Amino acid sequence: MYLVPQDAVSRRASIASHIARRDPRGLYREGIPDYKRIADLVQLSKADLGKLAGVAKSSVRFDASIHVPVAERLRELANRANLVAEYFDGDVQKVGLWFELQNPILGNISPRNMILGGRYKRLLNFVLGAREAENGAPGSSGDPVTSRESGQR
Repeated sequence: MYLVPQDAVSRRASIASHIARRDPRGLYREGIPDYKRIADLVQLSKADLGKLAGVAKSSVRFDASIHVPVAERLRELANRANLVAEYFDGDVQKVGLWFELQNPILGNISPRNMILGGRYKRLLNFVLGAREAENGAPGSSGDPVTSRESGQR
């Protein structure tokens, strides 16, 4: 009998933990990102997006001709927003506030300002760590949404 080390099982189980399971914010339409809606959610201007993606503000657009780096950043942000939305059961106001308000766990900086400062990877690590901590919490079924819906926390 061959035994798989427990950490290997955990790695396999979490291979997609960085990807939201659902799109409760409706940031995709028939599988296509709604880039303008994503930017509006995090309150990012064209100038902000240009800076984040390394392109000129004048070349930031939200249609089929969107620059690849801008599209990549916005898809990353949509995924983070949906990960947070899963935690808040899709509550639009709470997700918006989460991005807007200073967070003591993030050093009293808002997630939006982390994004503007180019620290979106650190933000993803924070969100994933929080989800992992919740999944490992005593009494958790391993799925934060299922646990919350059944009244466990």
